[in-house]
Amino acid sequence: MTARVYWGDLHSHCSVSYGEGTVAQALLRARRQLDFCSITGHAFWPDMPTDRERYGRIIDYHREGFARLAKNWDGLLAELWAASKEGEFVALPSYEWHSLEYGDHNVYARGPDLPLRDGANLRQLRELAMASGAIMVPHHIGYAAGFRGIDWRHFDASASPVVEIYSLHGASISASTAFPMLHDMGPTDYGSTAVAGWRLGHRFGVIASTDHHGGYPGSHGDGCAAVLADALTRDALWEAICARRTYAVTGDKIRIDMTLNDAPIGSELTAAKRRCVRVQVTGLDELDRVELLKNEQVVARWHAGDGAAPERSTRGRLRVTWGWGRKDEPAYWDAELTIDEGEIRDVTSCFSGQSVVAPKGVAGHSTVEDQADLPHEITAREPRRVAWRSVTTGNLSTRHRTTQALSLLLDAPPSARVTVRTSHGEWTHSLAELRHGGCSHYQQGWLSPALVVGPFVEEQRCQAIAEWTDDLSDTNDLASNAGDAPLADYYRLRVAQANGQWAWASPIWVERQ
Repeated sequence: MTARVYWGDLHSHCSVSYGEGTVAQALLRARRQLDFCSITGHAFWPDMPTDRERYGRIIDYHREGFARLAKNWDGLLAELWAASKEGEFVALPSYEWHSLEYGDHNVYARGPDLPLRDGANLRQLRELAMASGAIMVPHHIGYAAGFRGIDWRHFDASASPVVEIYSLHGASISASTAFPMLHDMGPTDYGSTAVAGWRLGHRFGVIASTDHHGGYPGSHGDGCAAVLADALTRDALWEAICARRTYAVTGDKIRIDMTLNDAPIGSELTAAKRRCVRVQVTGLDELDRVELLKNEQVVARWHAGDGAAPERSTRGRLRVTWGWGRKDEPAYWDAELTIDEGEIRDVTSCFSGQSVVAPKGVAGHSTVEDQADLPHEITAREPRRVAWRSVTTGNLSTRHRTTQALSLLLDAPPSARVTVRTSHGEWTHSLAELRHGGCSHYQQGWLSPALVVGPFVEEQRCQAIAEWTDDLSDTNDLASNAGDAPLADYYRLRVAQANGQWAWASPIWVERQ
């Protein structure tokens, strides 16, 4: 059986511990744009600060959240199990264990059960997790060791096959990324990054997940995990995660197919002097670059359209984005898009919840967007029509968007005309016009909510297909090309789209002897 990619969010919070939104709401939202998820409860913090004068509020809301989860734990497990249906959607149980000294870890089981157990330290937690068949996933690892970032001295890949390297907190993959850590917990520390861990010889895969606290698993732009599994079942997903057949995306569901000597991402291979890497990437927007790294050195780079079919195709990606306006004035959207020629082949939602990475309260809702069970929803889909409803407010700042979007795969000629209708107007553009970029439309004049139709990007500009060979046949000592990597060479892929969305694949390791 050939593996396919399944999309999920393994780290999302709600009011079952502390956060906002109910478990039922979170699961309903997850099912709309994910294949799997976990609703994670905040559970334990053995080395929580004790200085009440400085940290009193933090101490109180954590303790209240921990108590709430303990009370609701059996109910949470039951809701996760009831929401799961093999082949359609899978919800895995998990809880979060905080630590200043060792960094935060989530404990996961394939389910349906997971004992809620604390450990006085990381070693004890690991023993408890492994005894119950669970795994542990460190997250927001990029904070400094001793300040809730990872301490690689205590890492054990046998219990932690993957690491969460992107979320609302930012990117922890390296010291220099487009997504710095800006939370009040502090900046990125190189010694805690994924790159630092790989250079120390640790072998782990990567995922992204939102760490969203507003009951919105899969919130676009906040992190999403891609898992290459044989089927959408609990066992198949678990096997793939433990085998590190995973990669991380910031939001857009970028598809990565990478092999080395026909082995998939996450593999460990015996020594080989000829290493053939094959890559196929398909994005939801124009690719900016695809980079292959060996031991953290870029050894190959490809761009939009490289290796793709040269003939002109009628297929392409159209994005429609809406929101803007004033932060204190919600906008209610009831909209549709139609096309007069061709066909809508695929509709991918890029919906997000309110930007919540720390609680404003221990329950309830704070903004109008998340009062509805489904604040954003596709209401109709036909061969030439898609309709949706949504409620938005203005962007939090010039760097924190609250816009929503759809990405449509169209098979239509350049003459095809796209029409978008809302309660405030109707706008029509040809695909030929939208190839140059998006066209914006204000709903009720200046400072009102607005939408952007476009750009339309030809399908081949969203793709890169390549092959690269690392031929060490003339090298007697394989370690001579080692860089900083001990014992084995490792190869990994990173992808950047022109719209700022990224993906990072788990490495493939090749032994040197």
